[in-house]
Amino acid sequence: MSSLYLWIKFIHVVAGITFIMGHGAAIAFAFRVKKETAVERVRAMLDLSGSMWPVYMLSWLALMIAGIVNGFMHKLWSQGWIWVSLVLFIAITIWMFTLGYRTYHPLRKAFGLPYQKGKEEMPAEDPLPEQERAALIAATRPVELLAVGYGGFILILWLMIFKPF
Repeated sequence: MSSLYLWIKFIHVVAGITFIMGHGAAIAFAFRVKKETAVERVRAMLDLSGSMWPVYMLSWLALMIAGIVNGFMHKLWSQGWIWVSLVLFIAITIWMFTLGYRTYHPLRKAFGLPYQKGKEEMPAEDPLPEQERAALIAATRPVELLAVGYGGFILILWLMIFKPF
């Protein structure tokens, strides 16, 4: 095994750990916000969760690139498990991004924080009435986020270790 391959594998593993760690704040927030009503506390949690965006994206990119490079270096692309892993990773990313965007950008708006509308950054507006904020919080789905995000990551890890096909 070449030294370069080991370094790429190391980067892949570190990126995976960083990716999961970066999501720790987001998943903790997703569960905690269900019990929170104070505007300032929800704002602080939304800001903390949102501040991890660069960590998510950089670690996602490093994870993806290192995994693809390792696949070429170790000639793994003829095996089914690597293709399933790649498709799962992309599908989970799309699903999580879509659910997160549809759920948490309206929540940011509702609590009077800057938010995104499409690709456009929108300025903060006055918070919505408490009943509307509560309805948006009630519509969050942290168990679904955890099951798909973490469960999908565990499935990909299983495929990588056991290489069943």
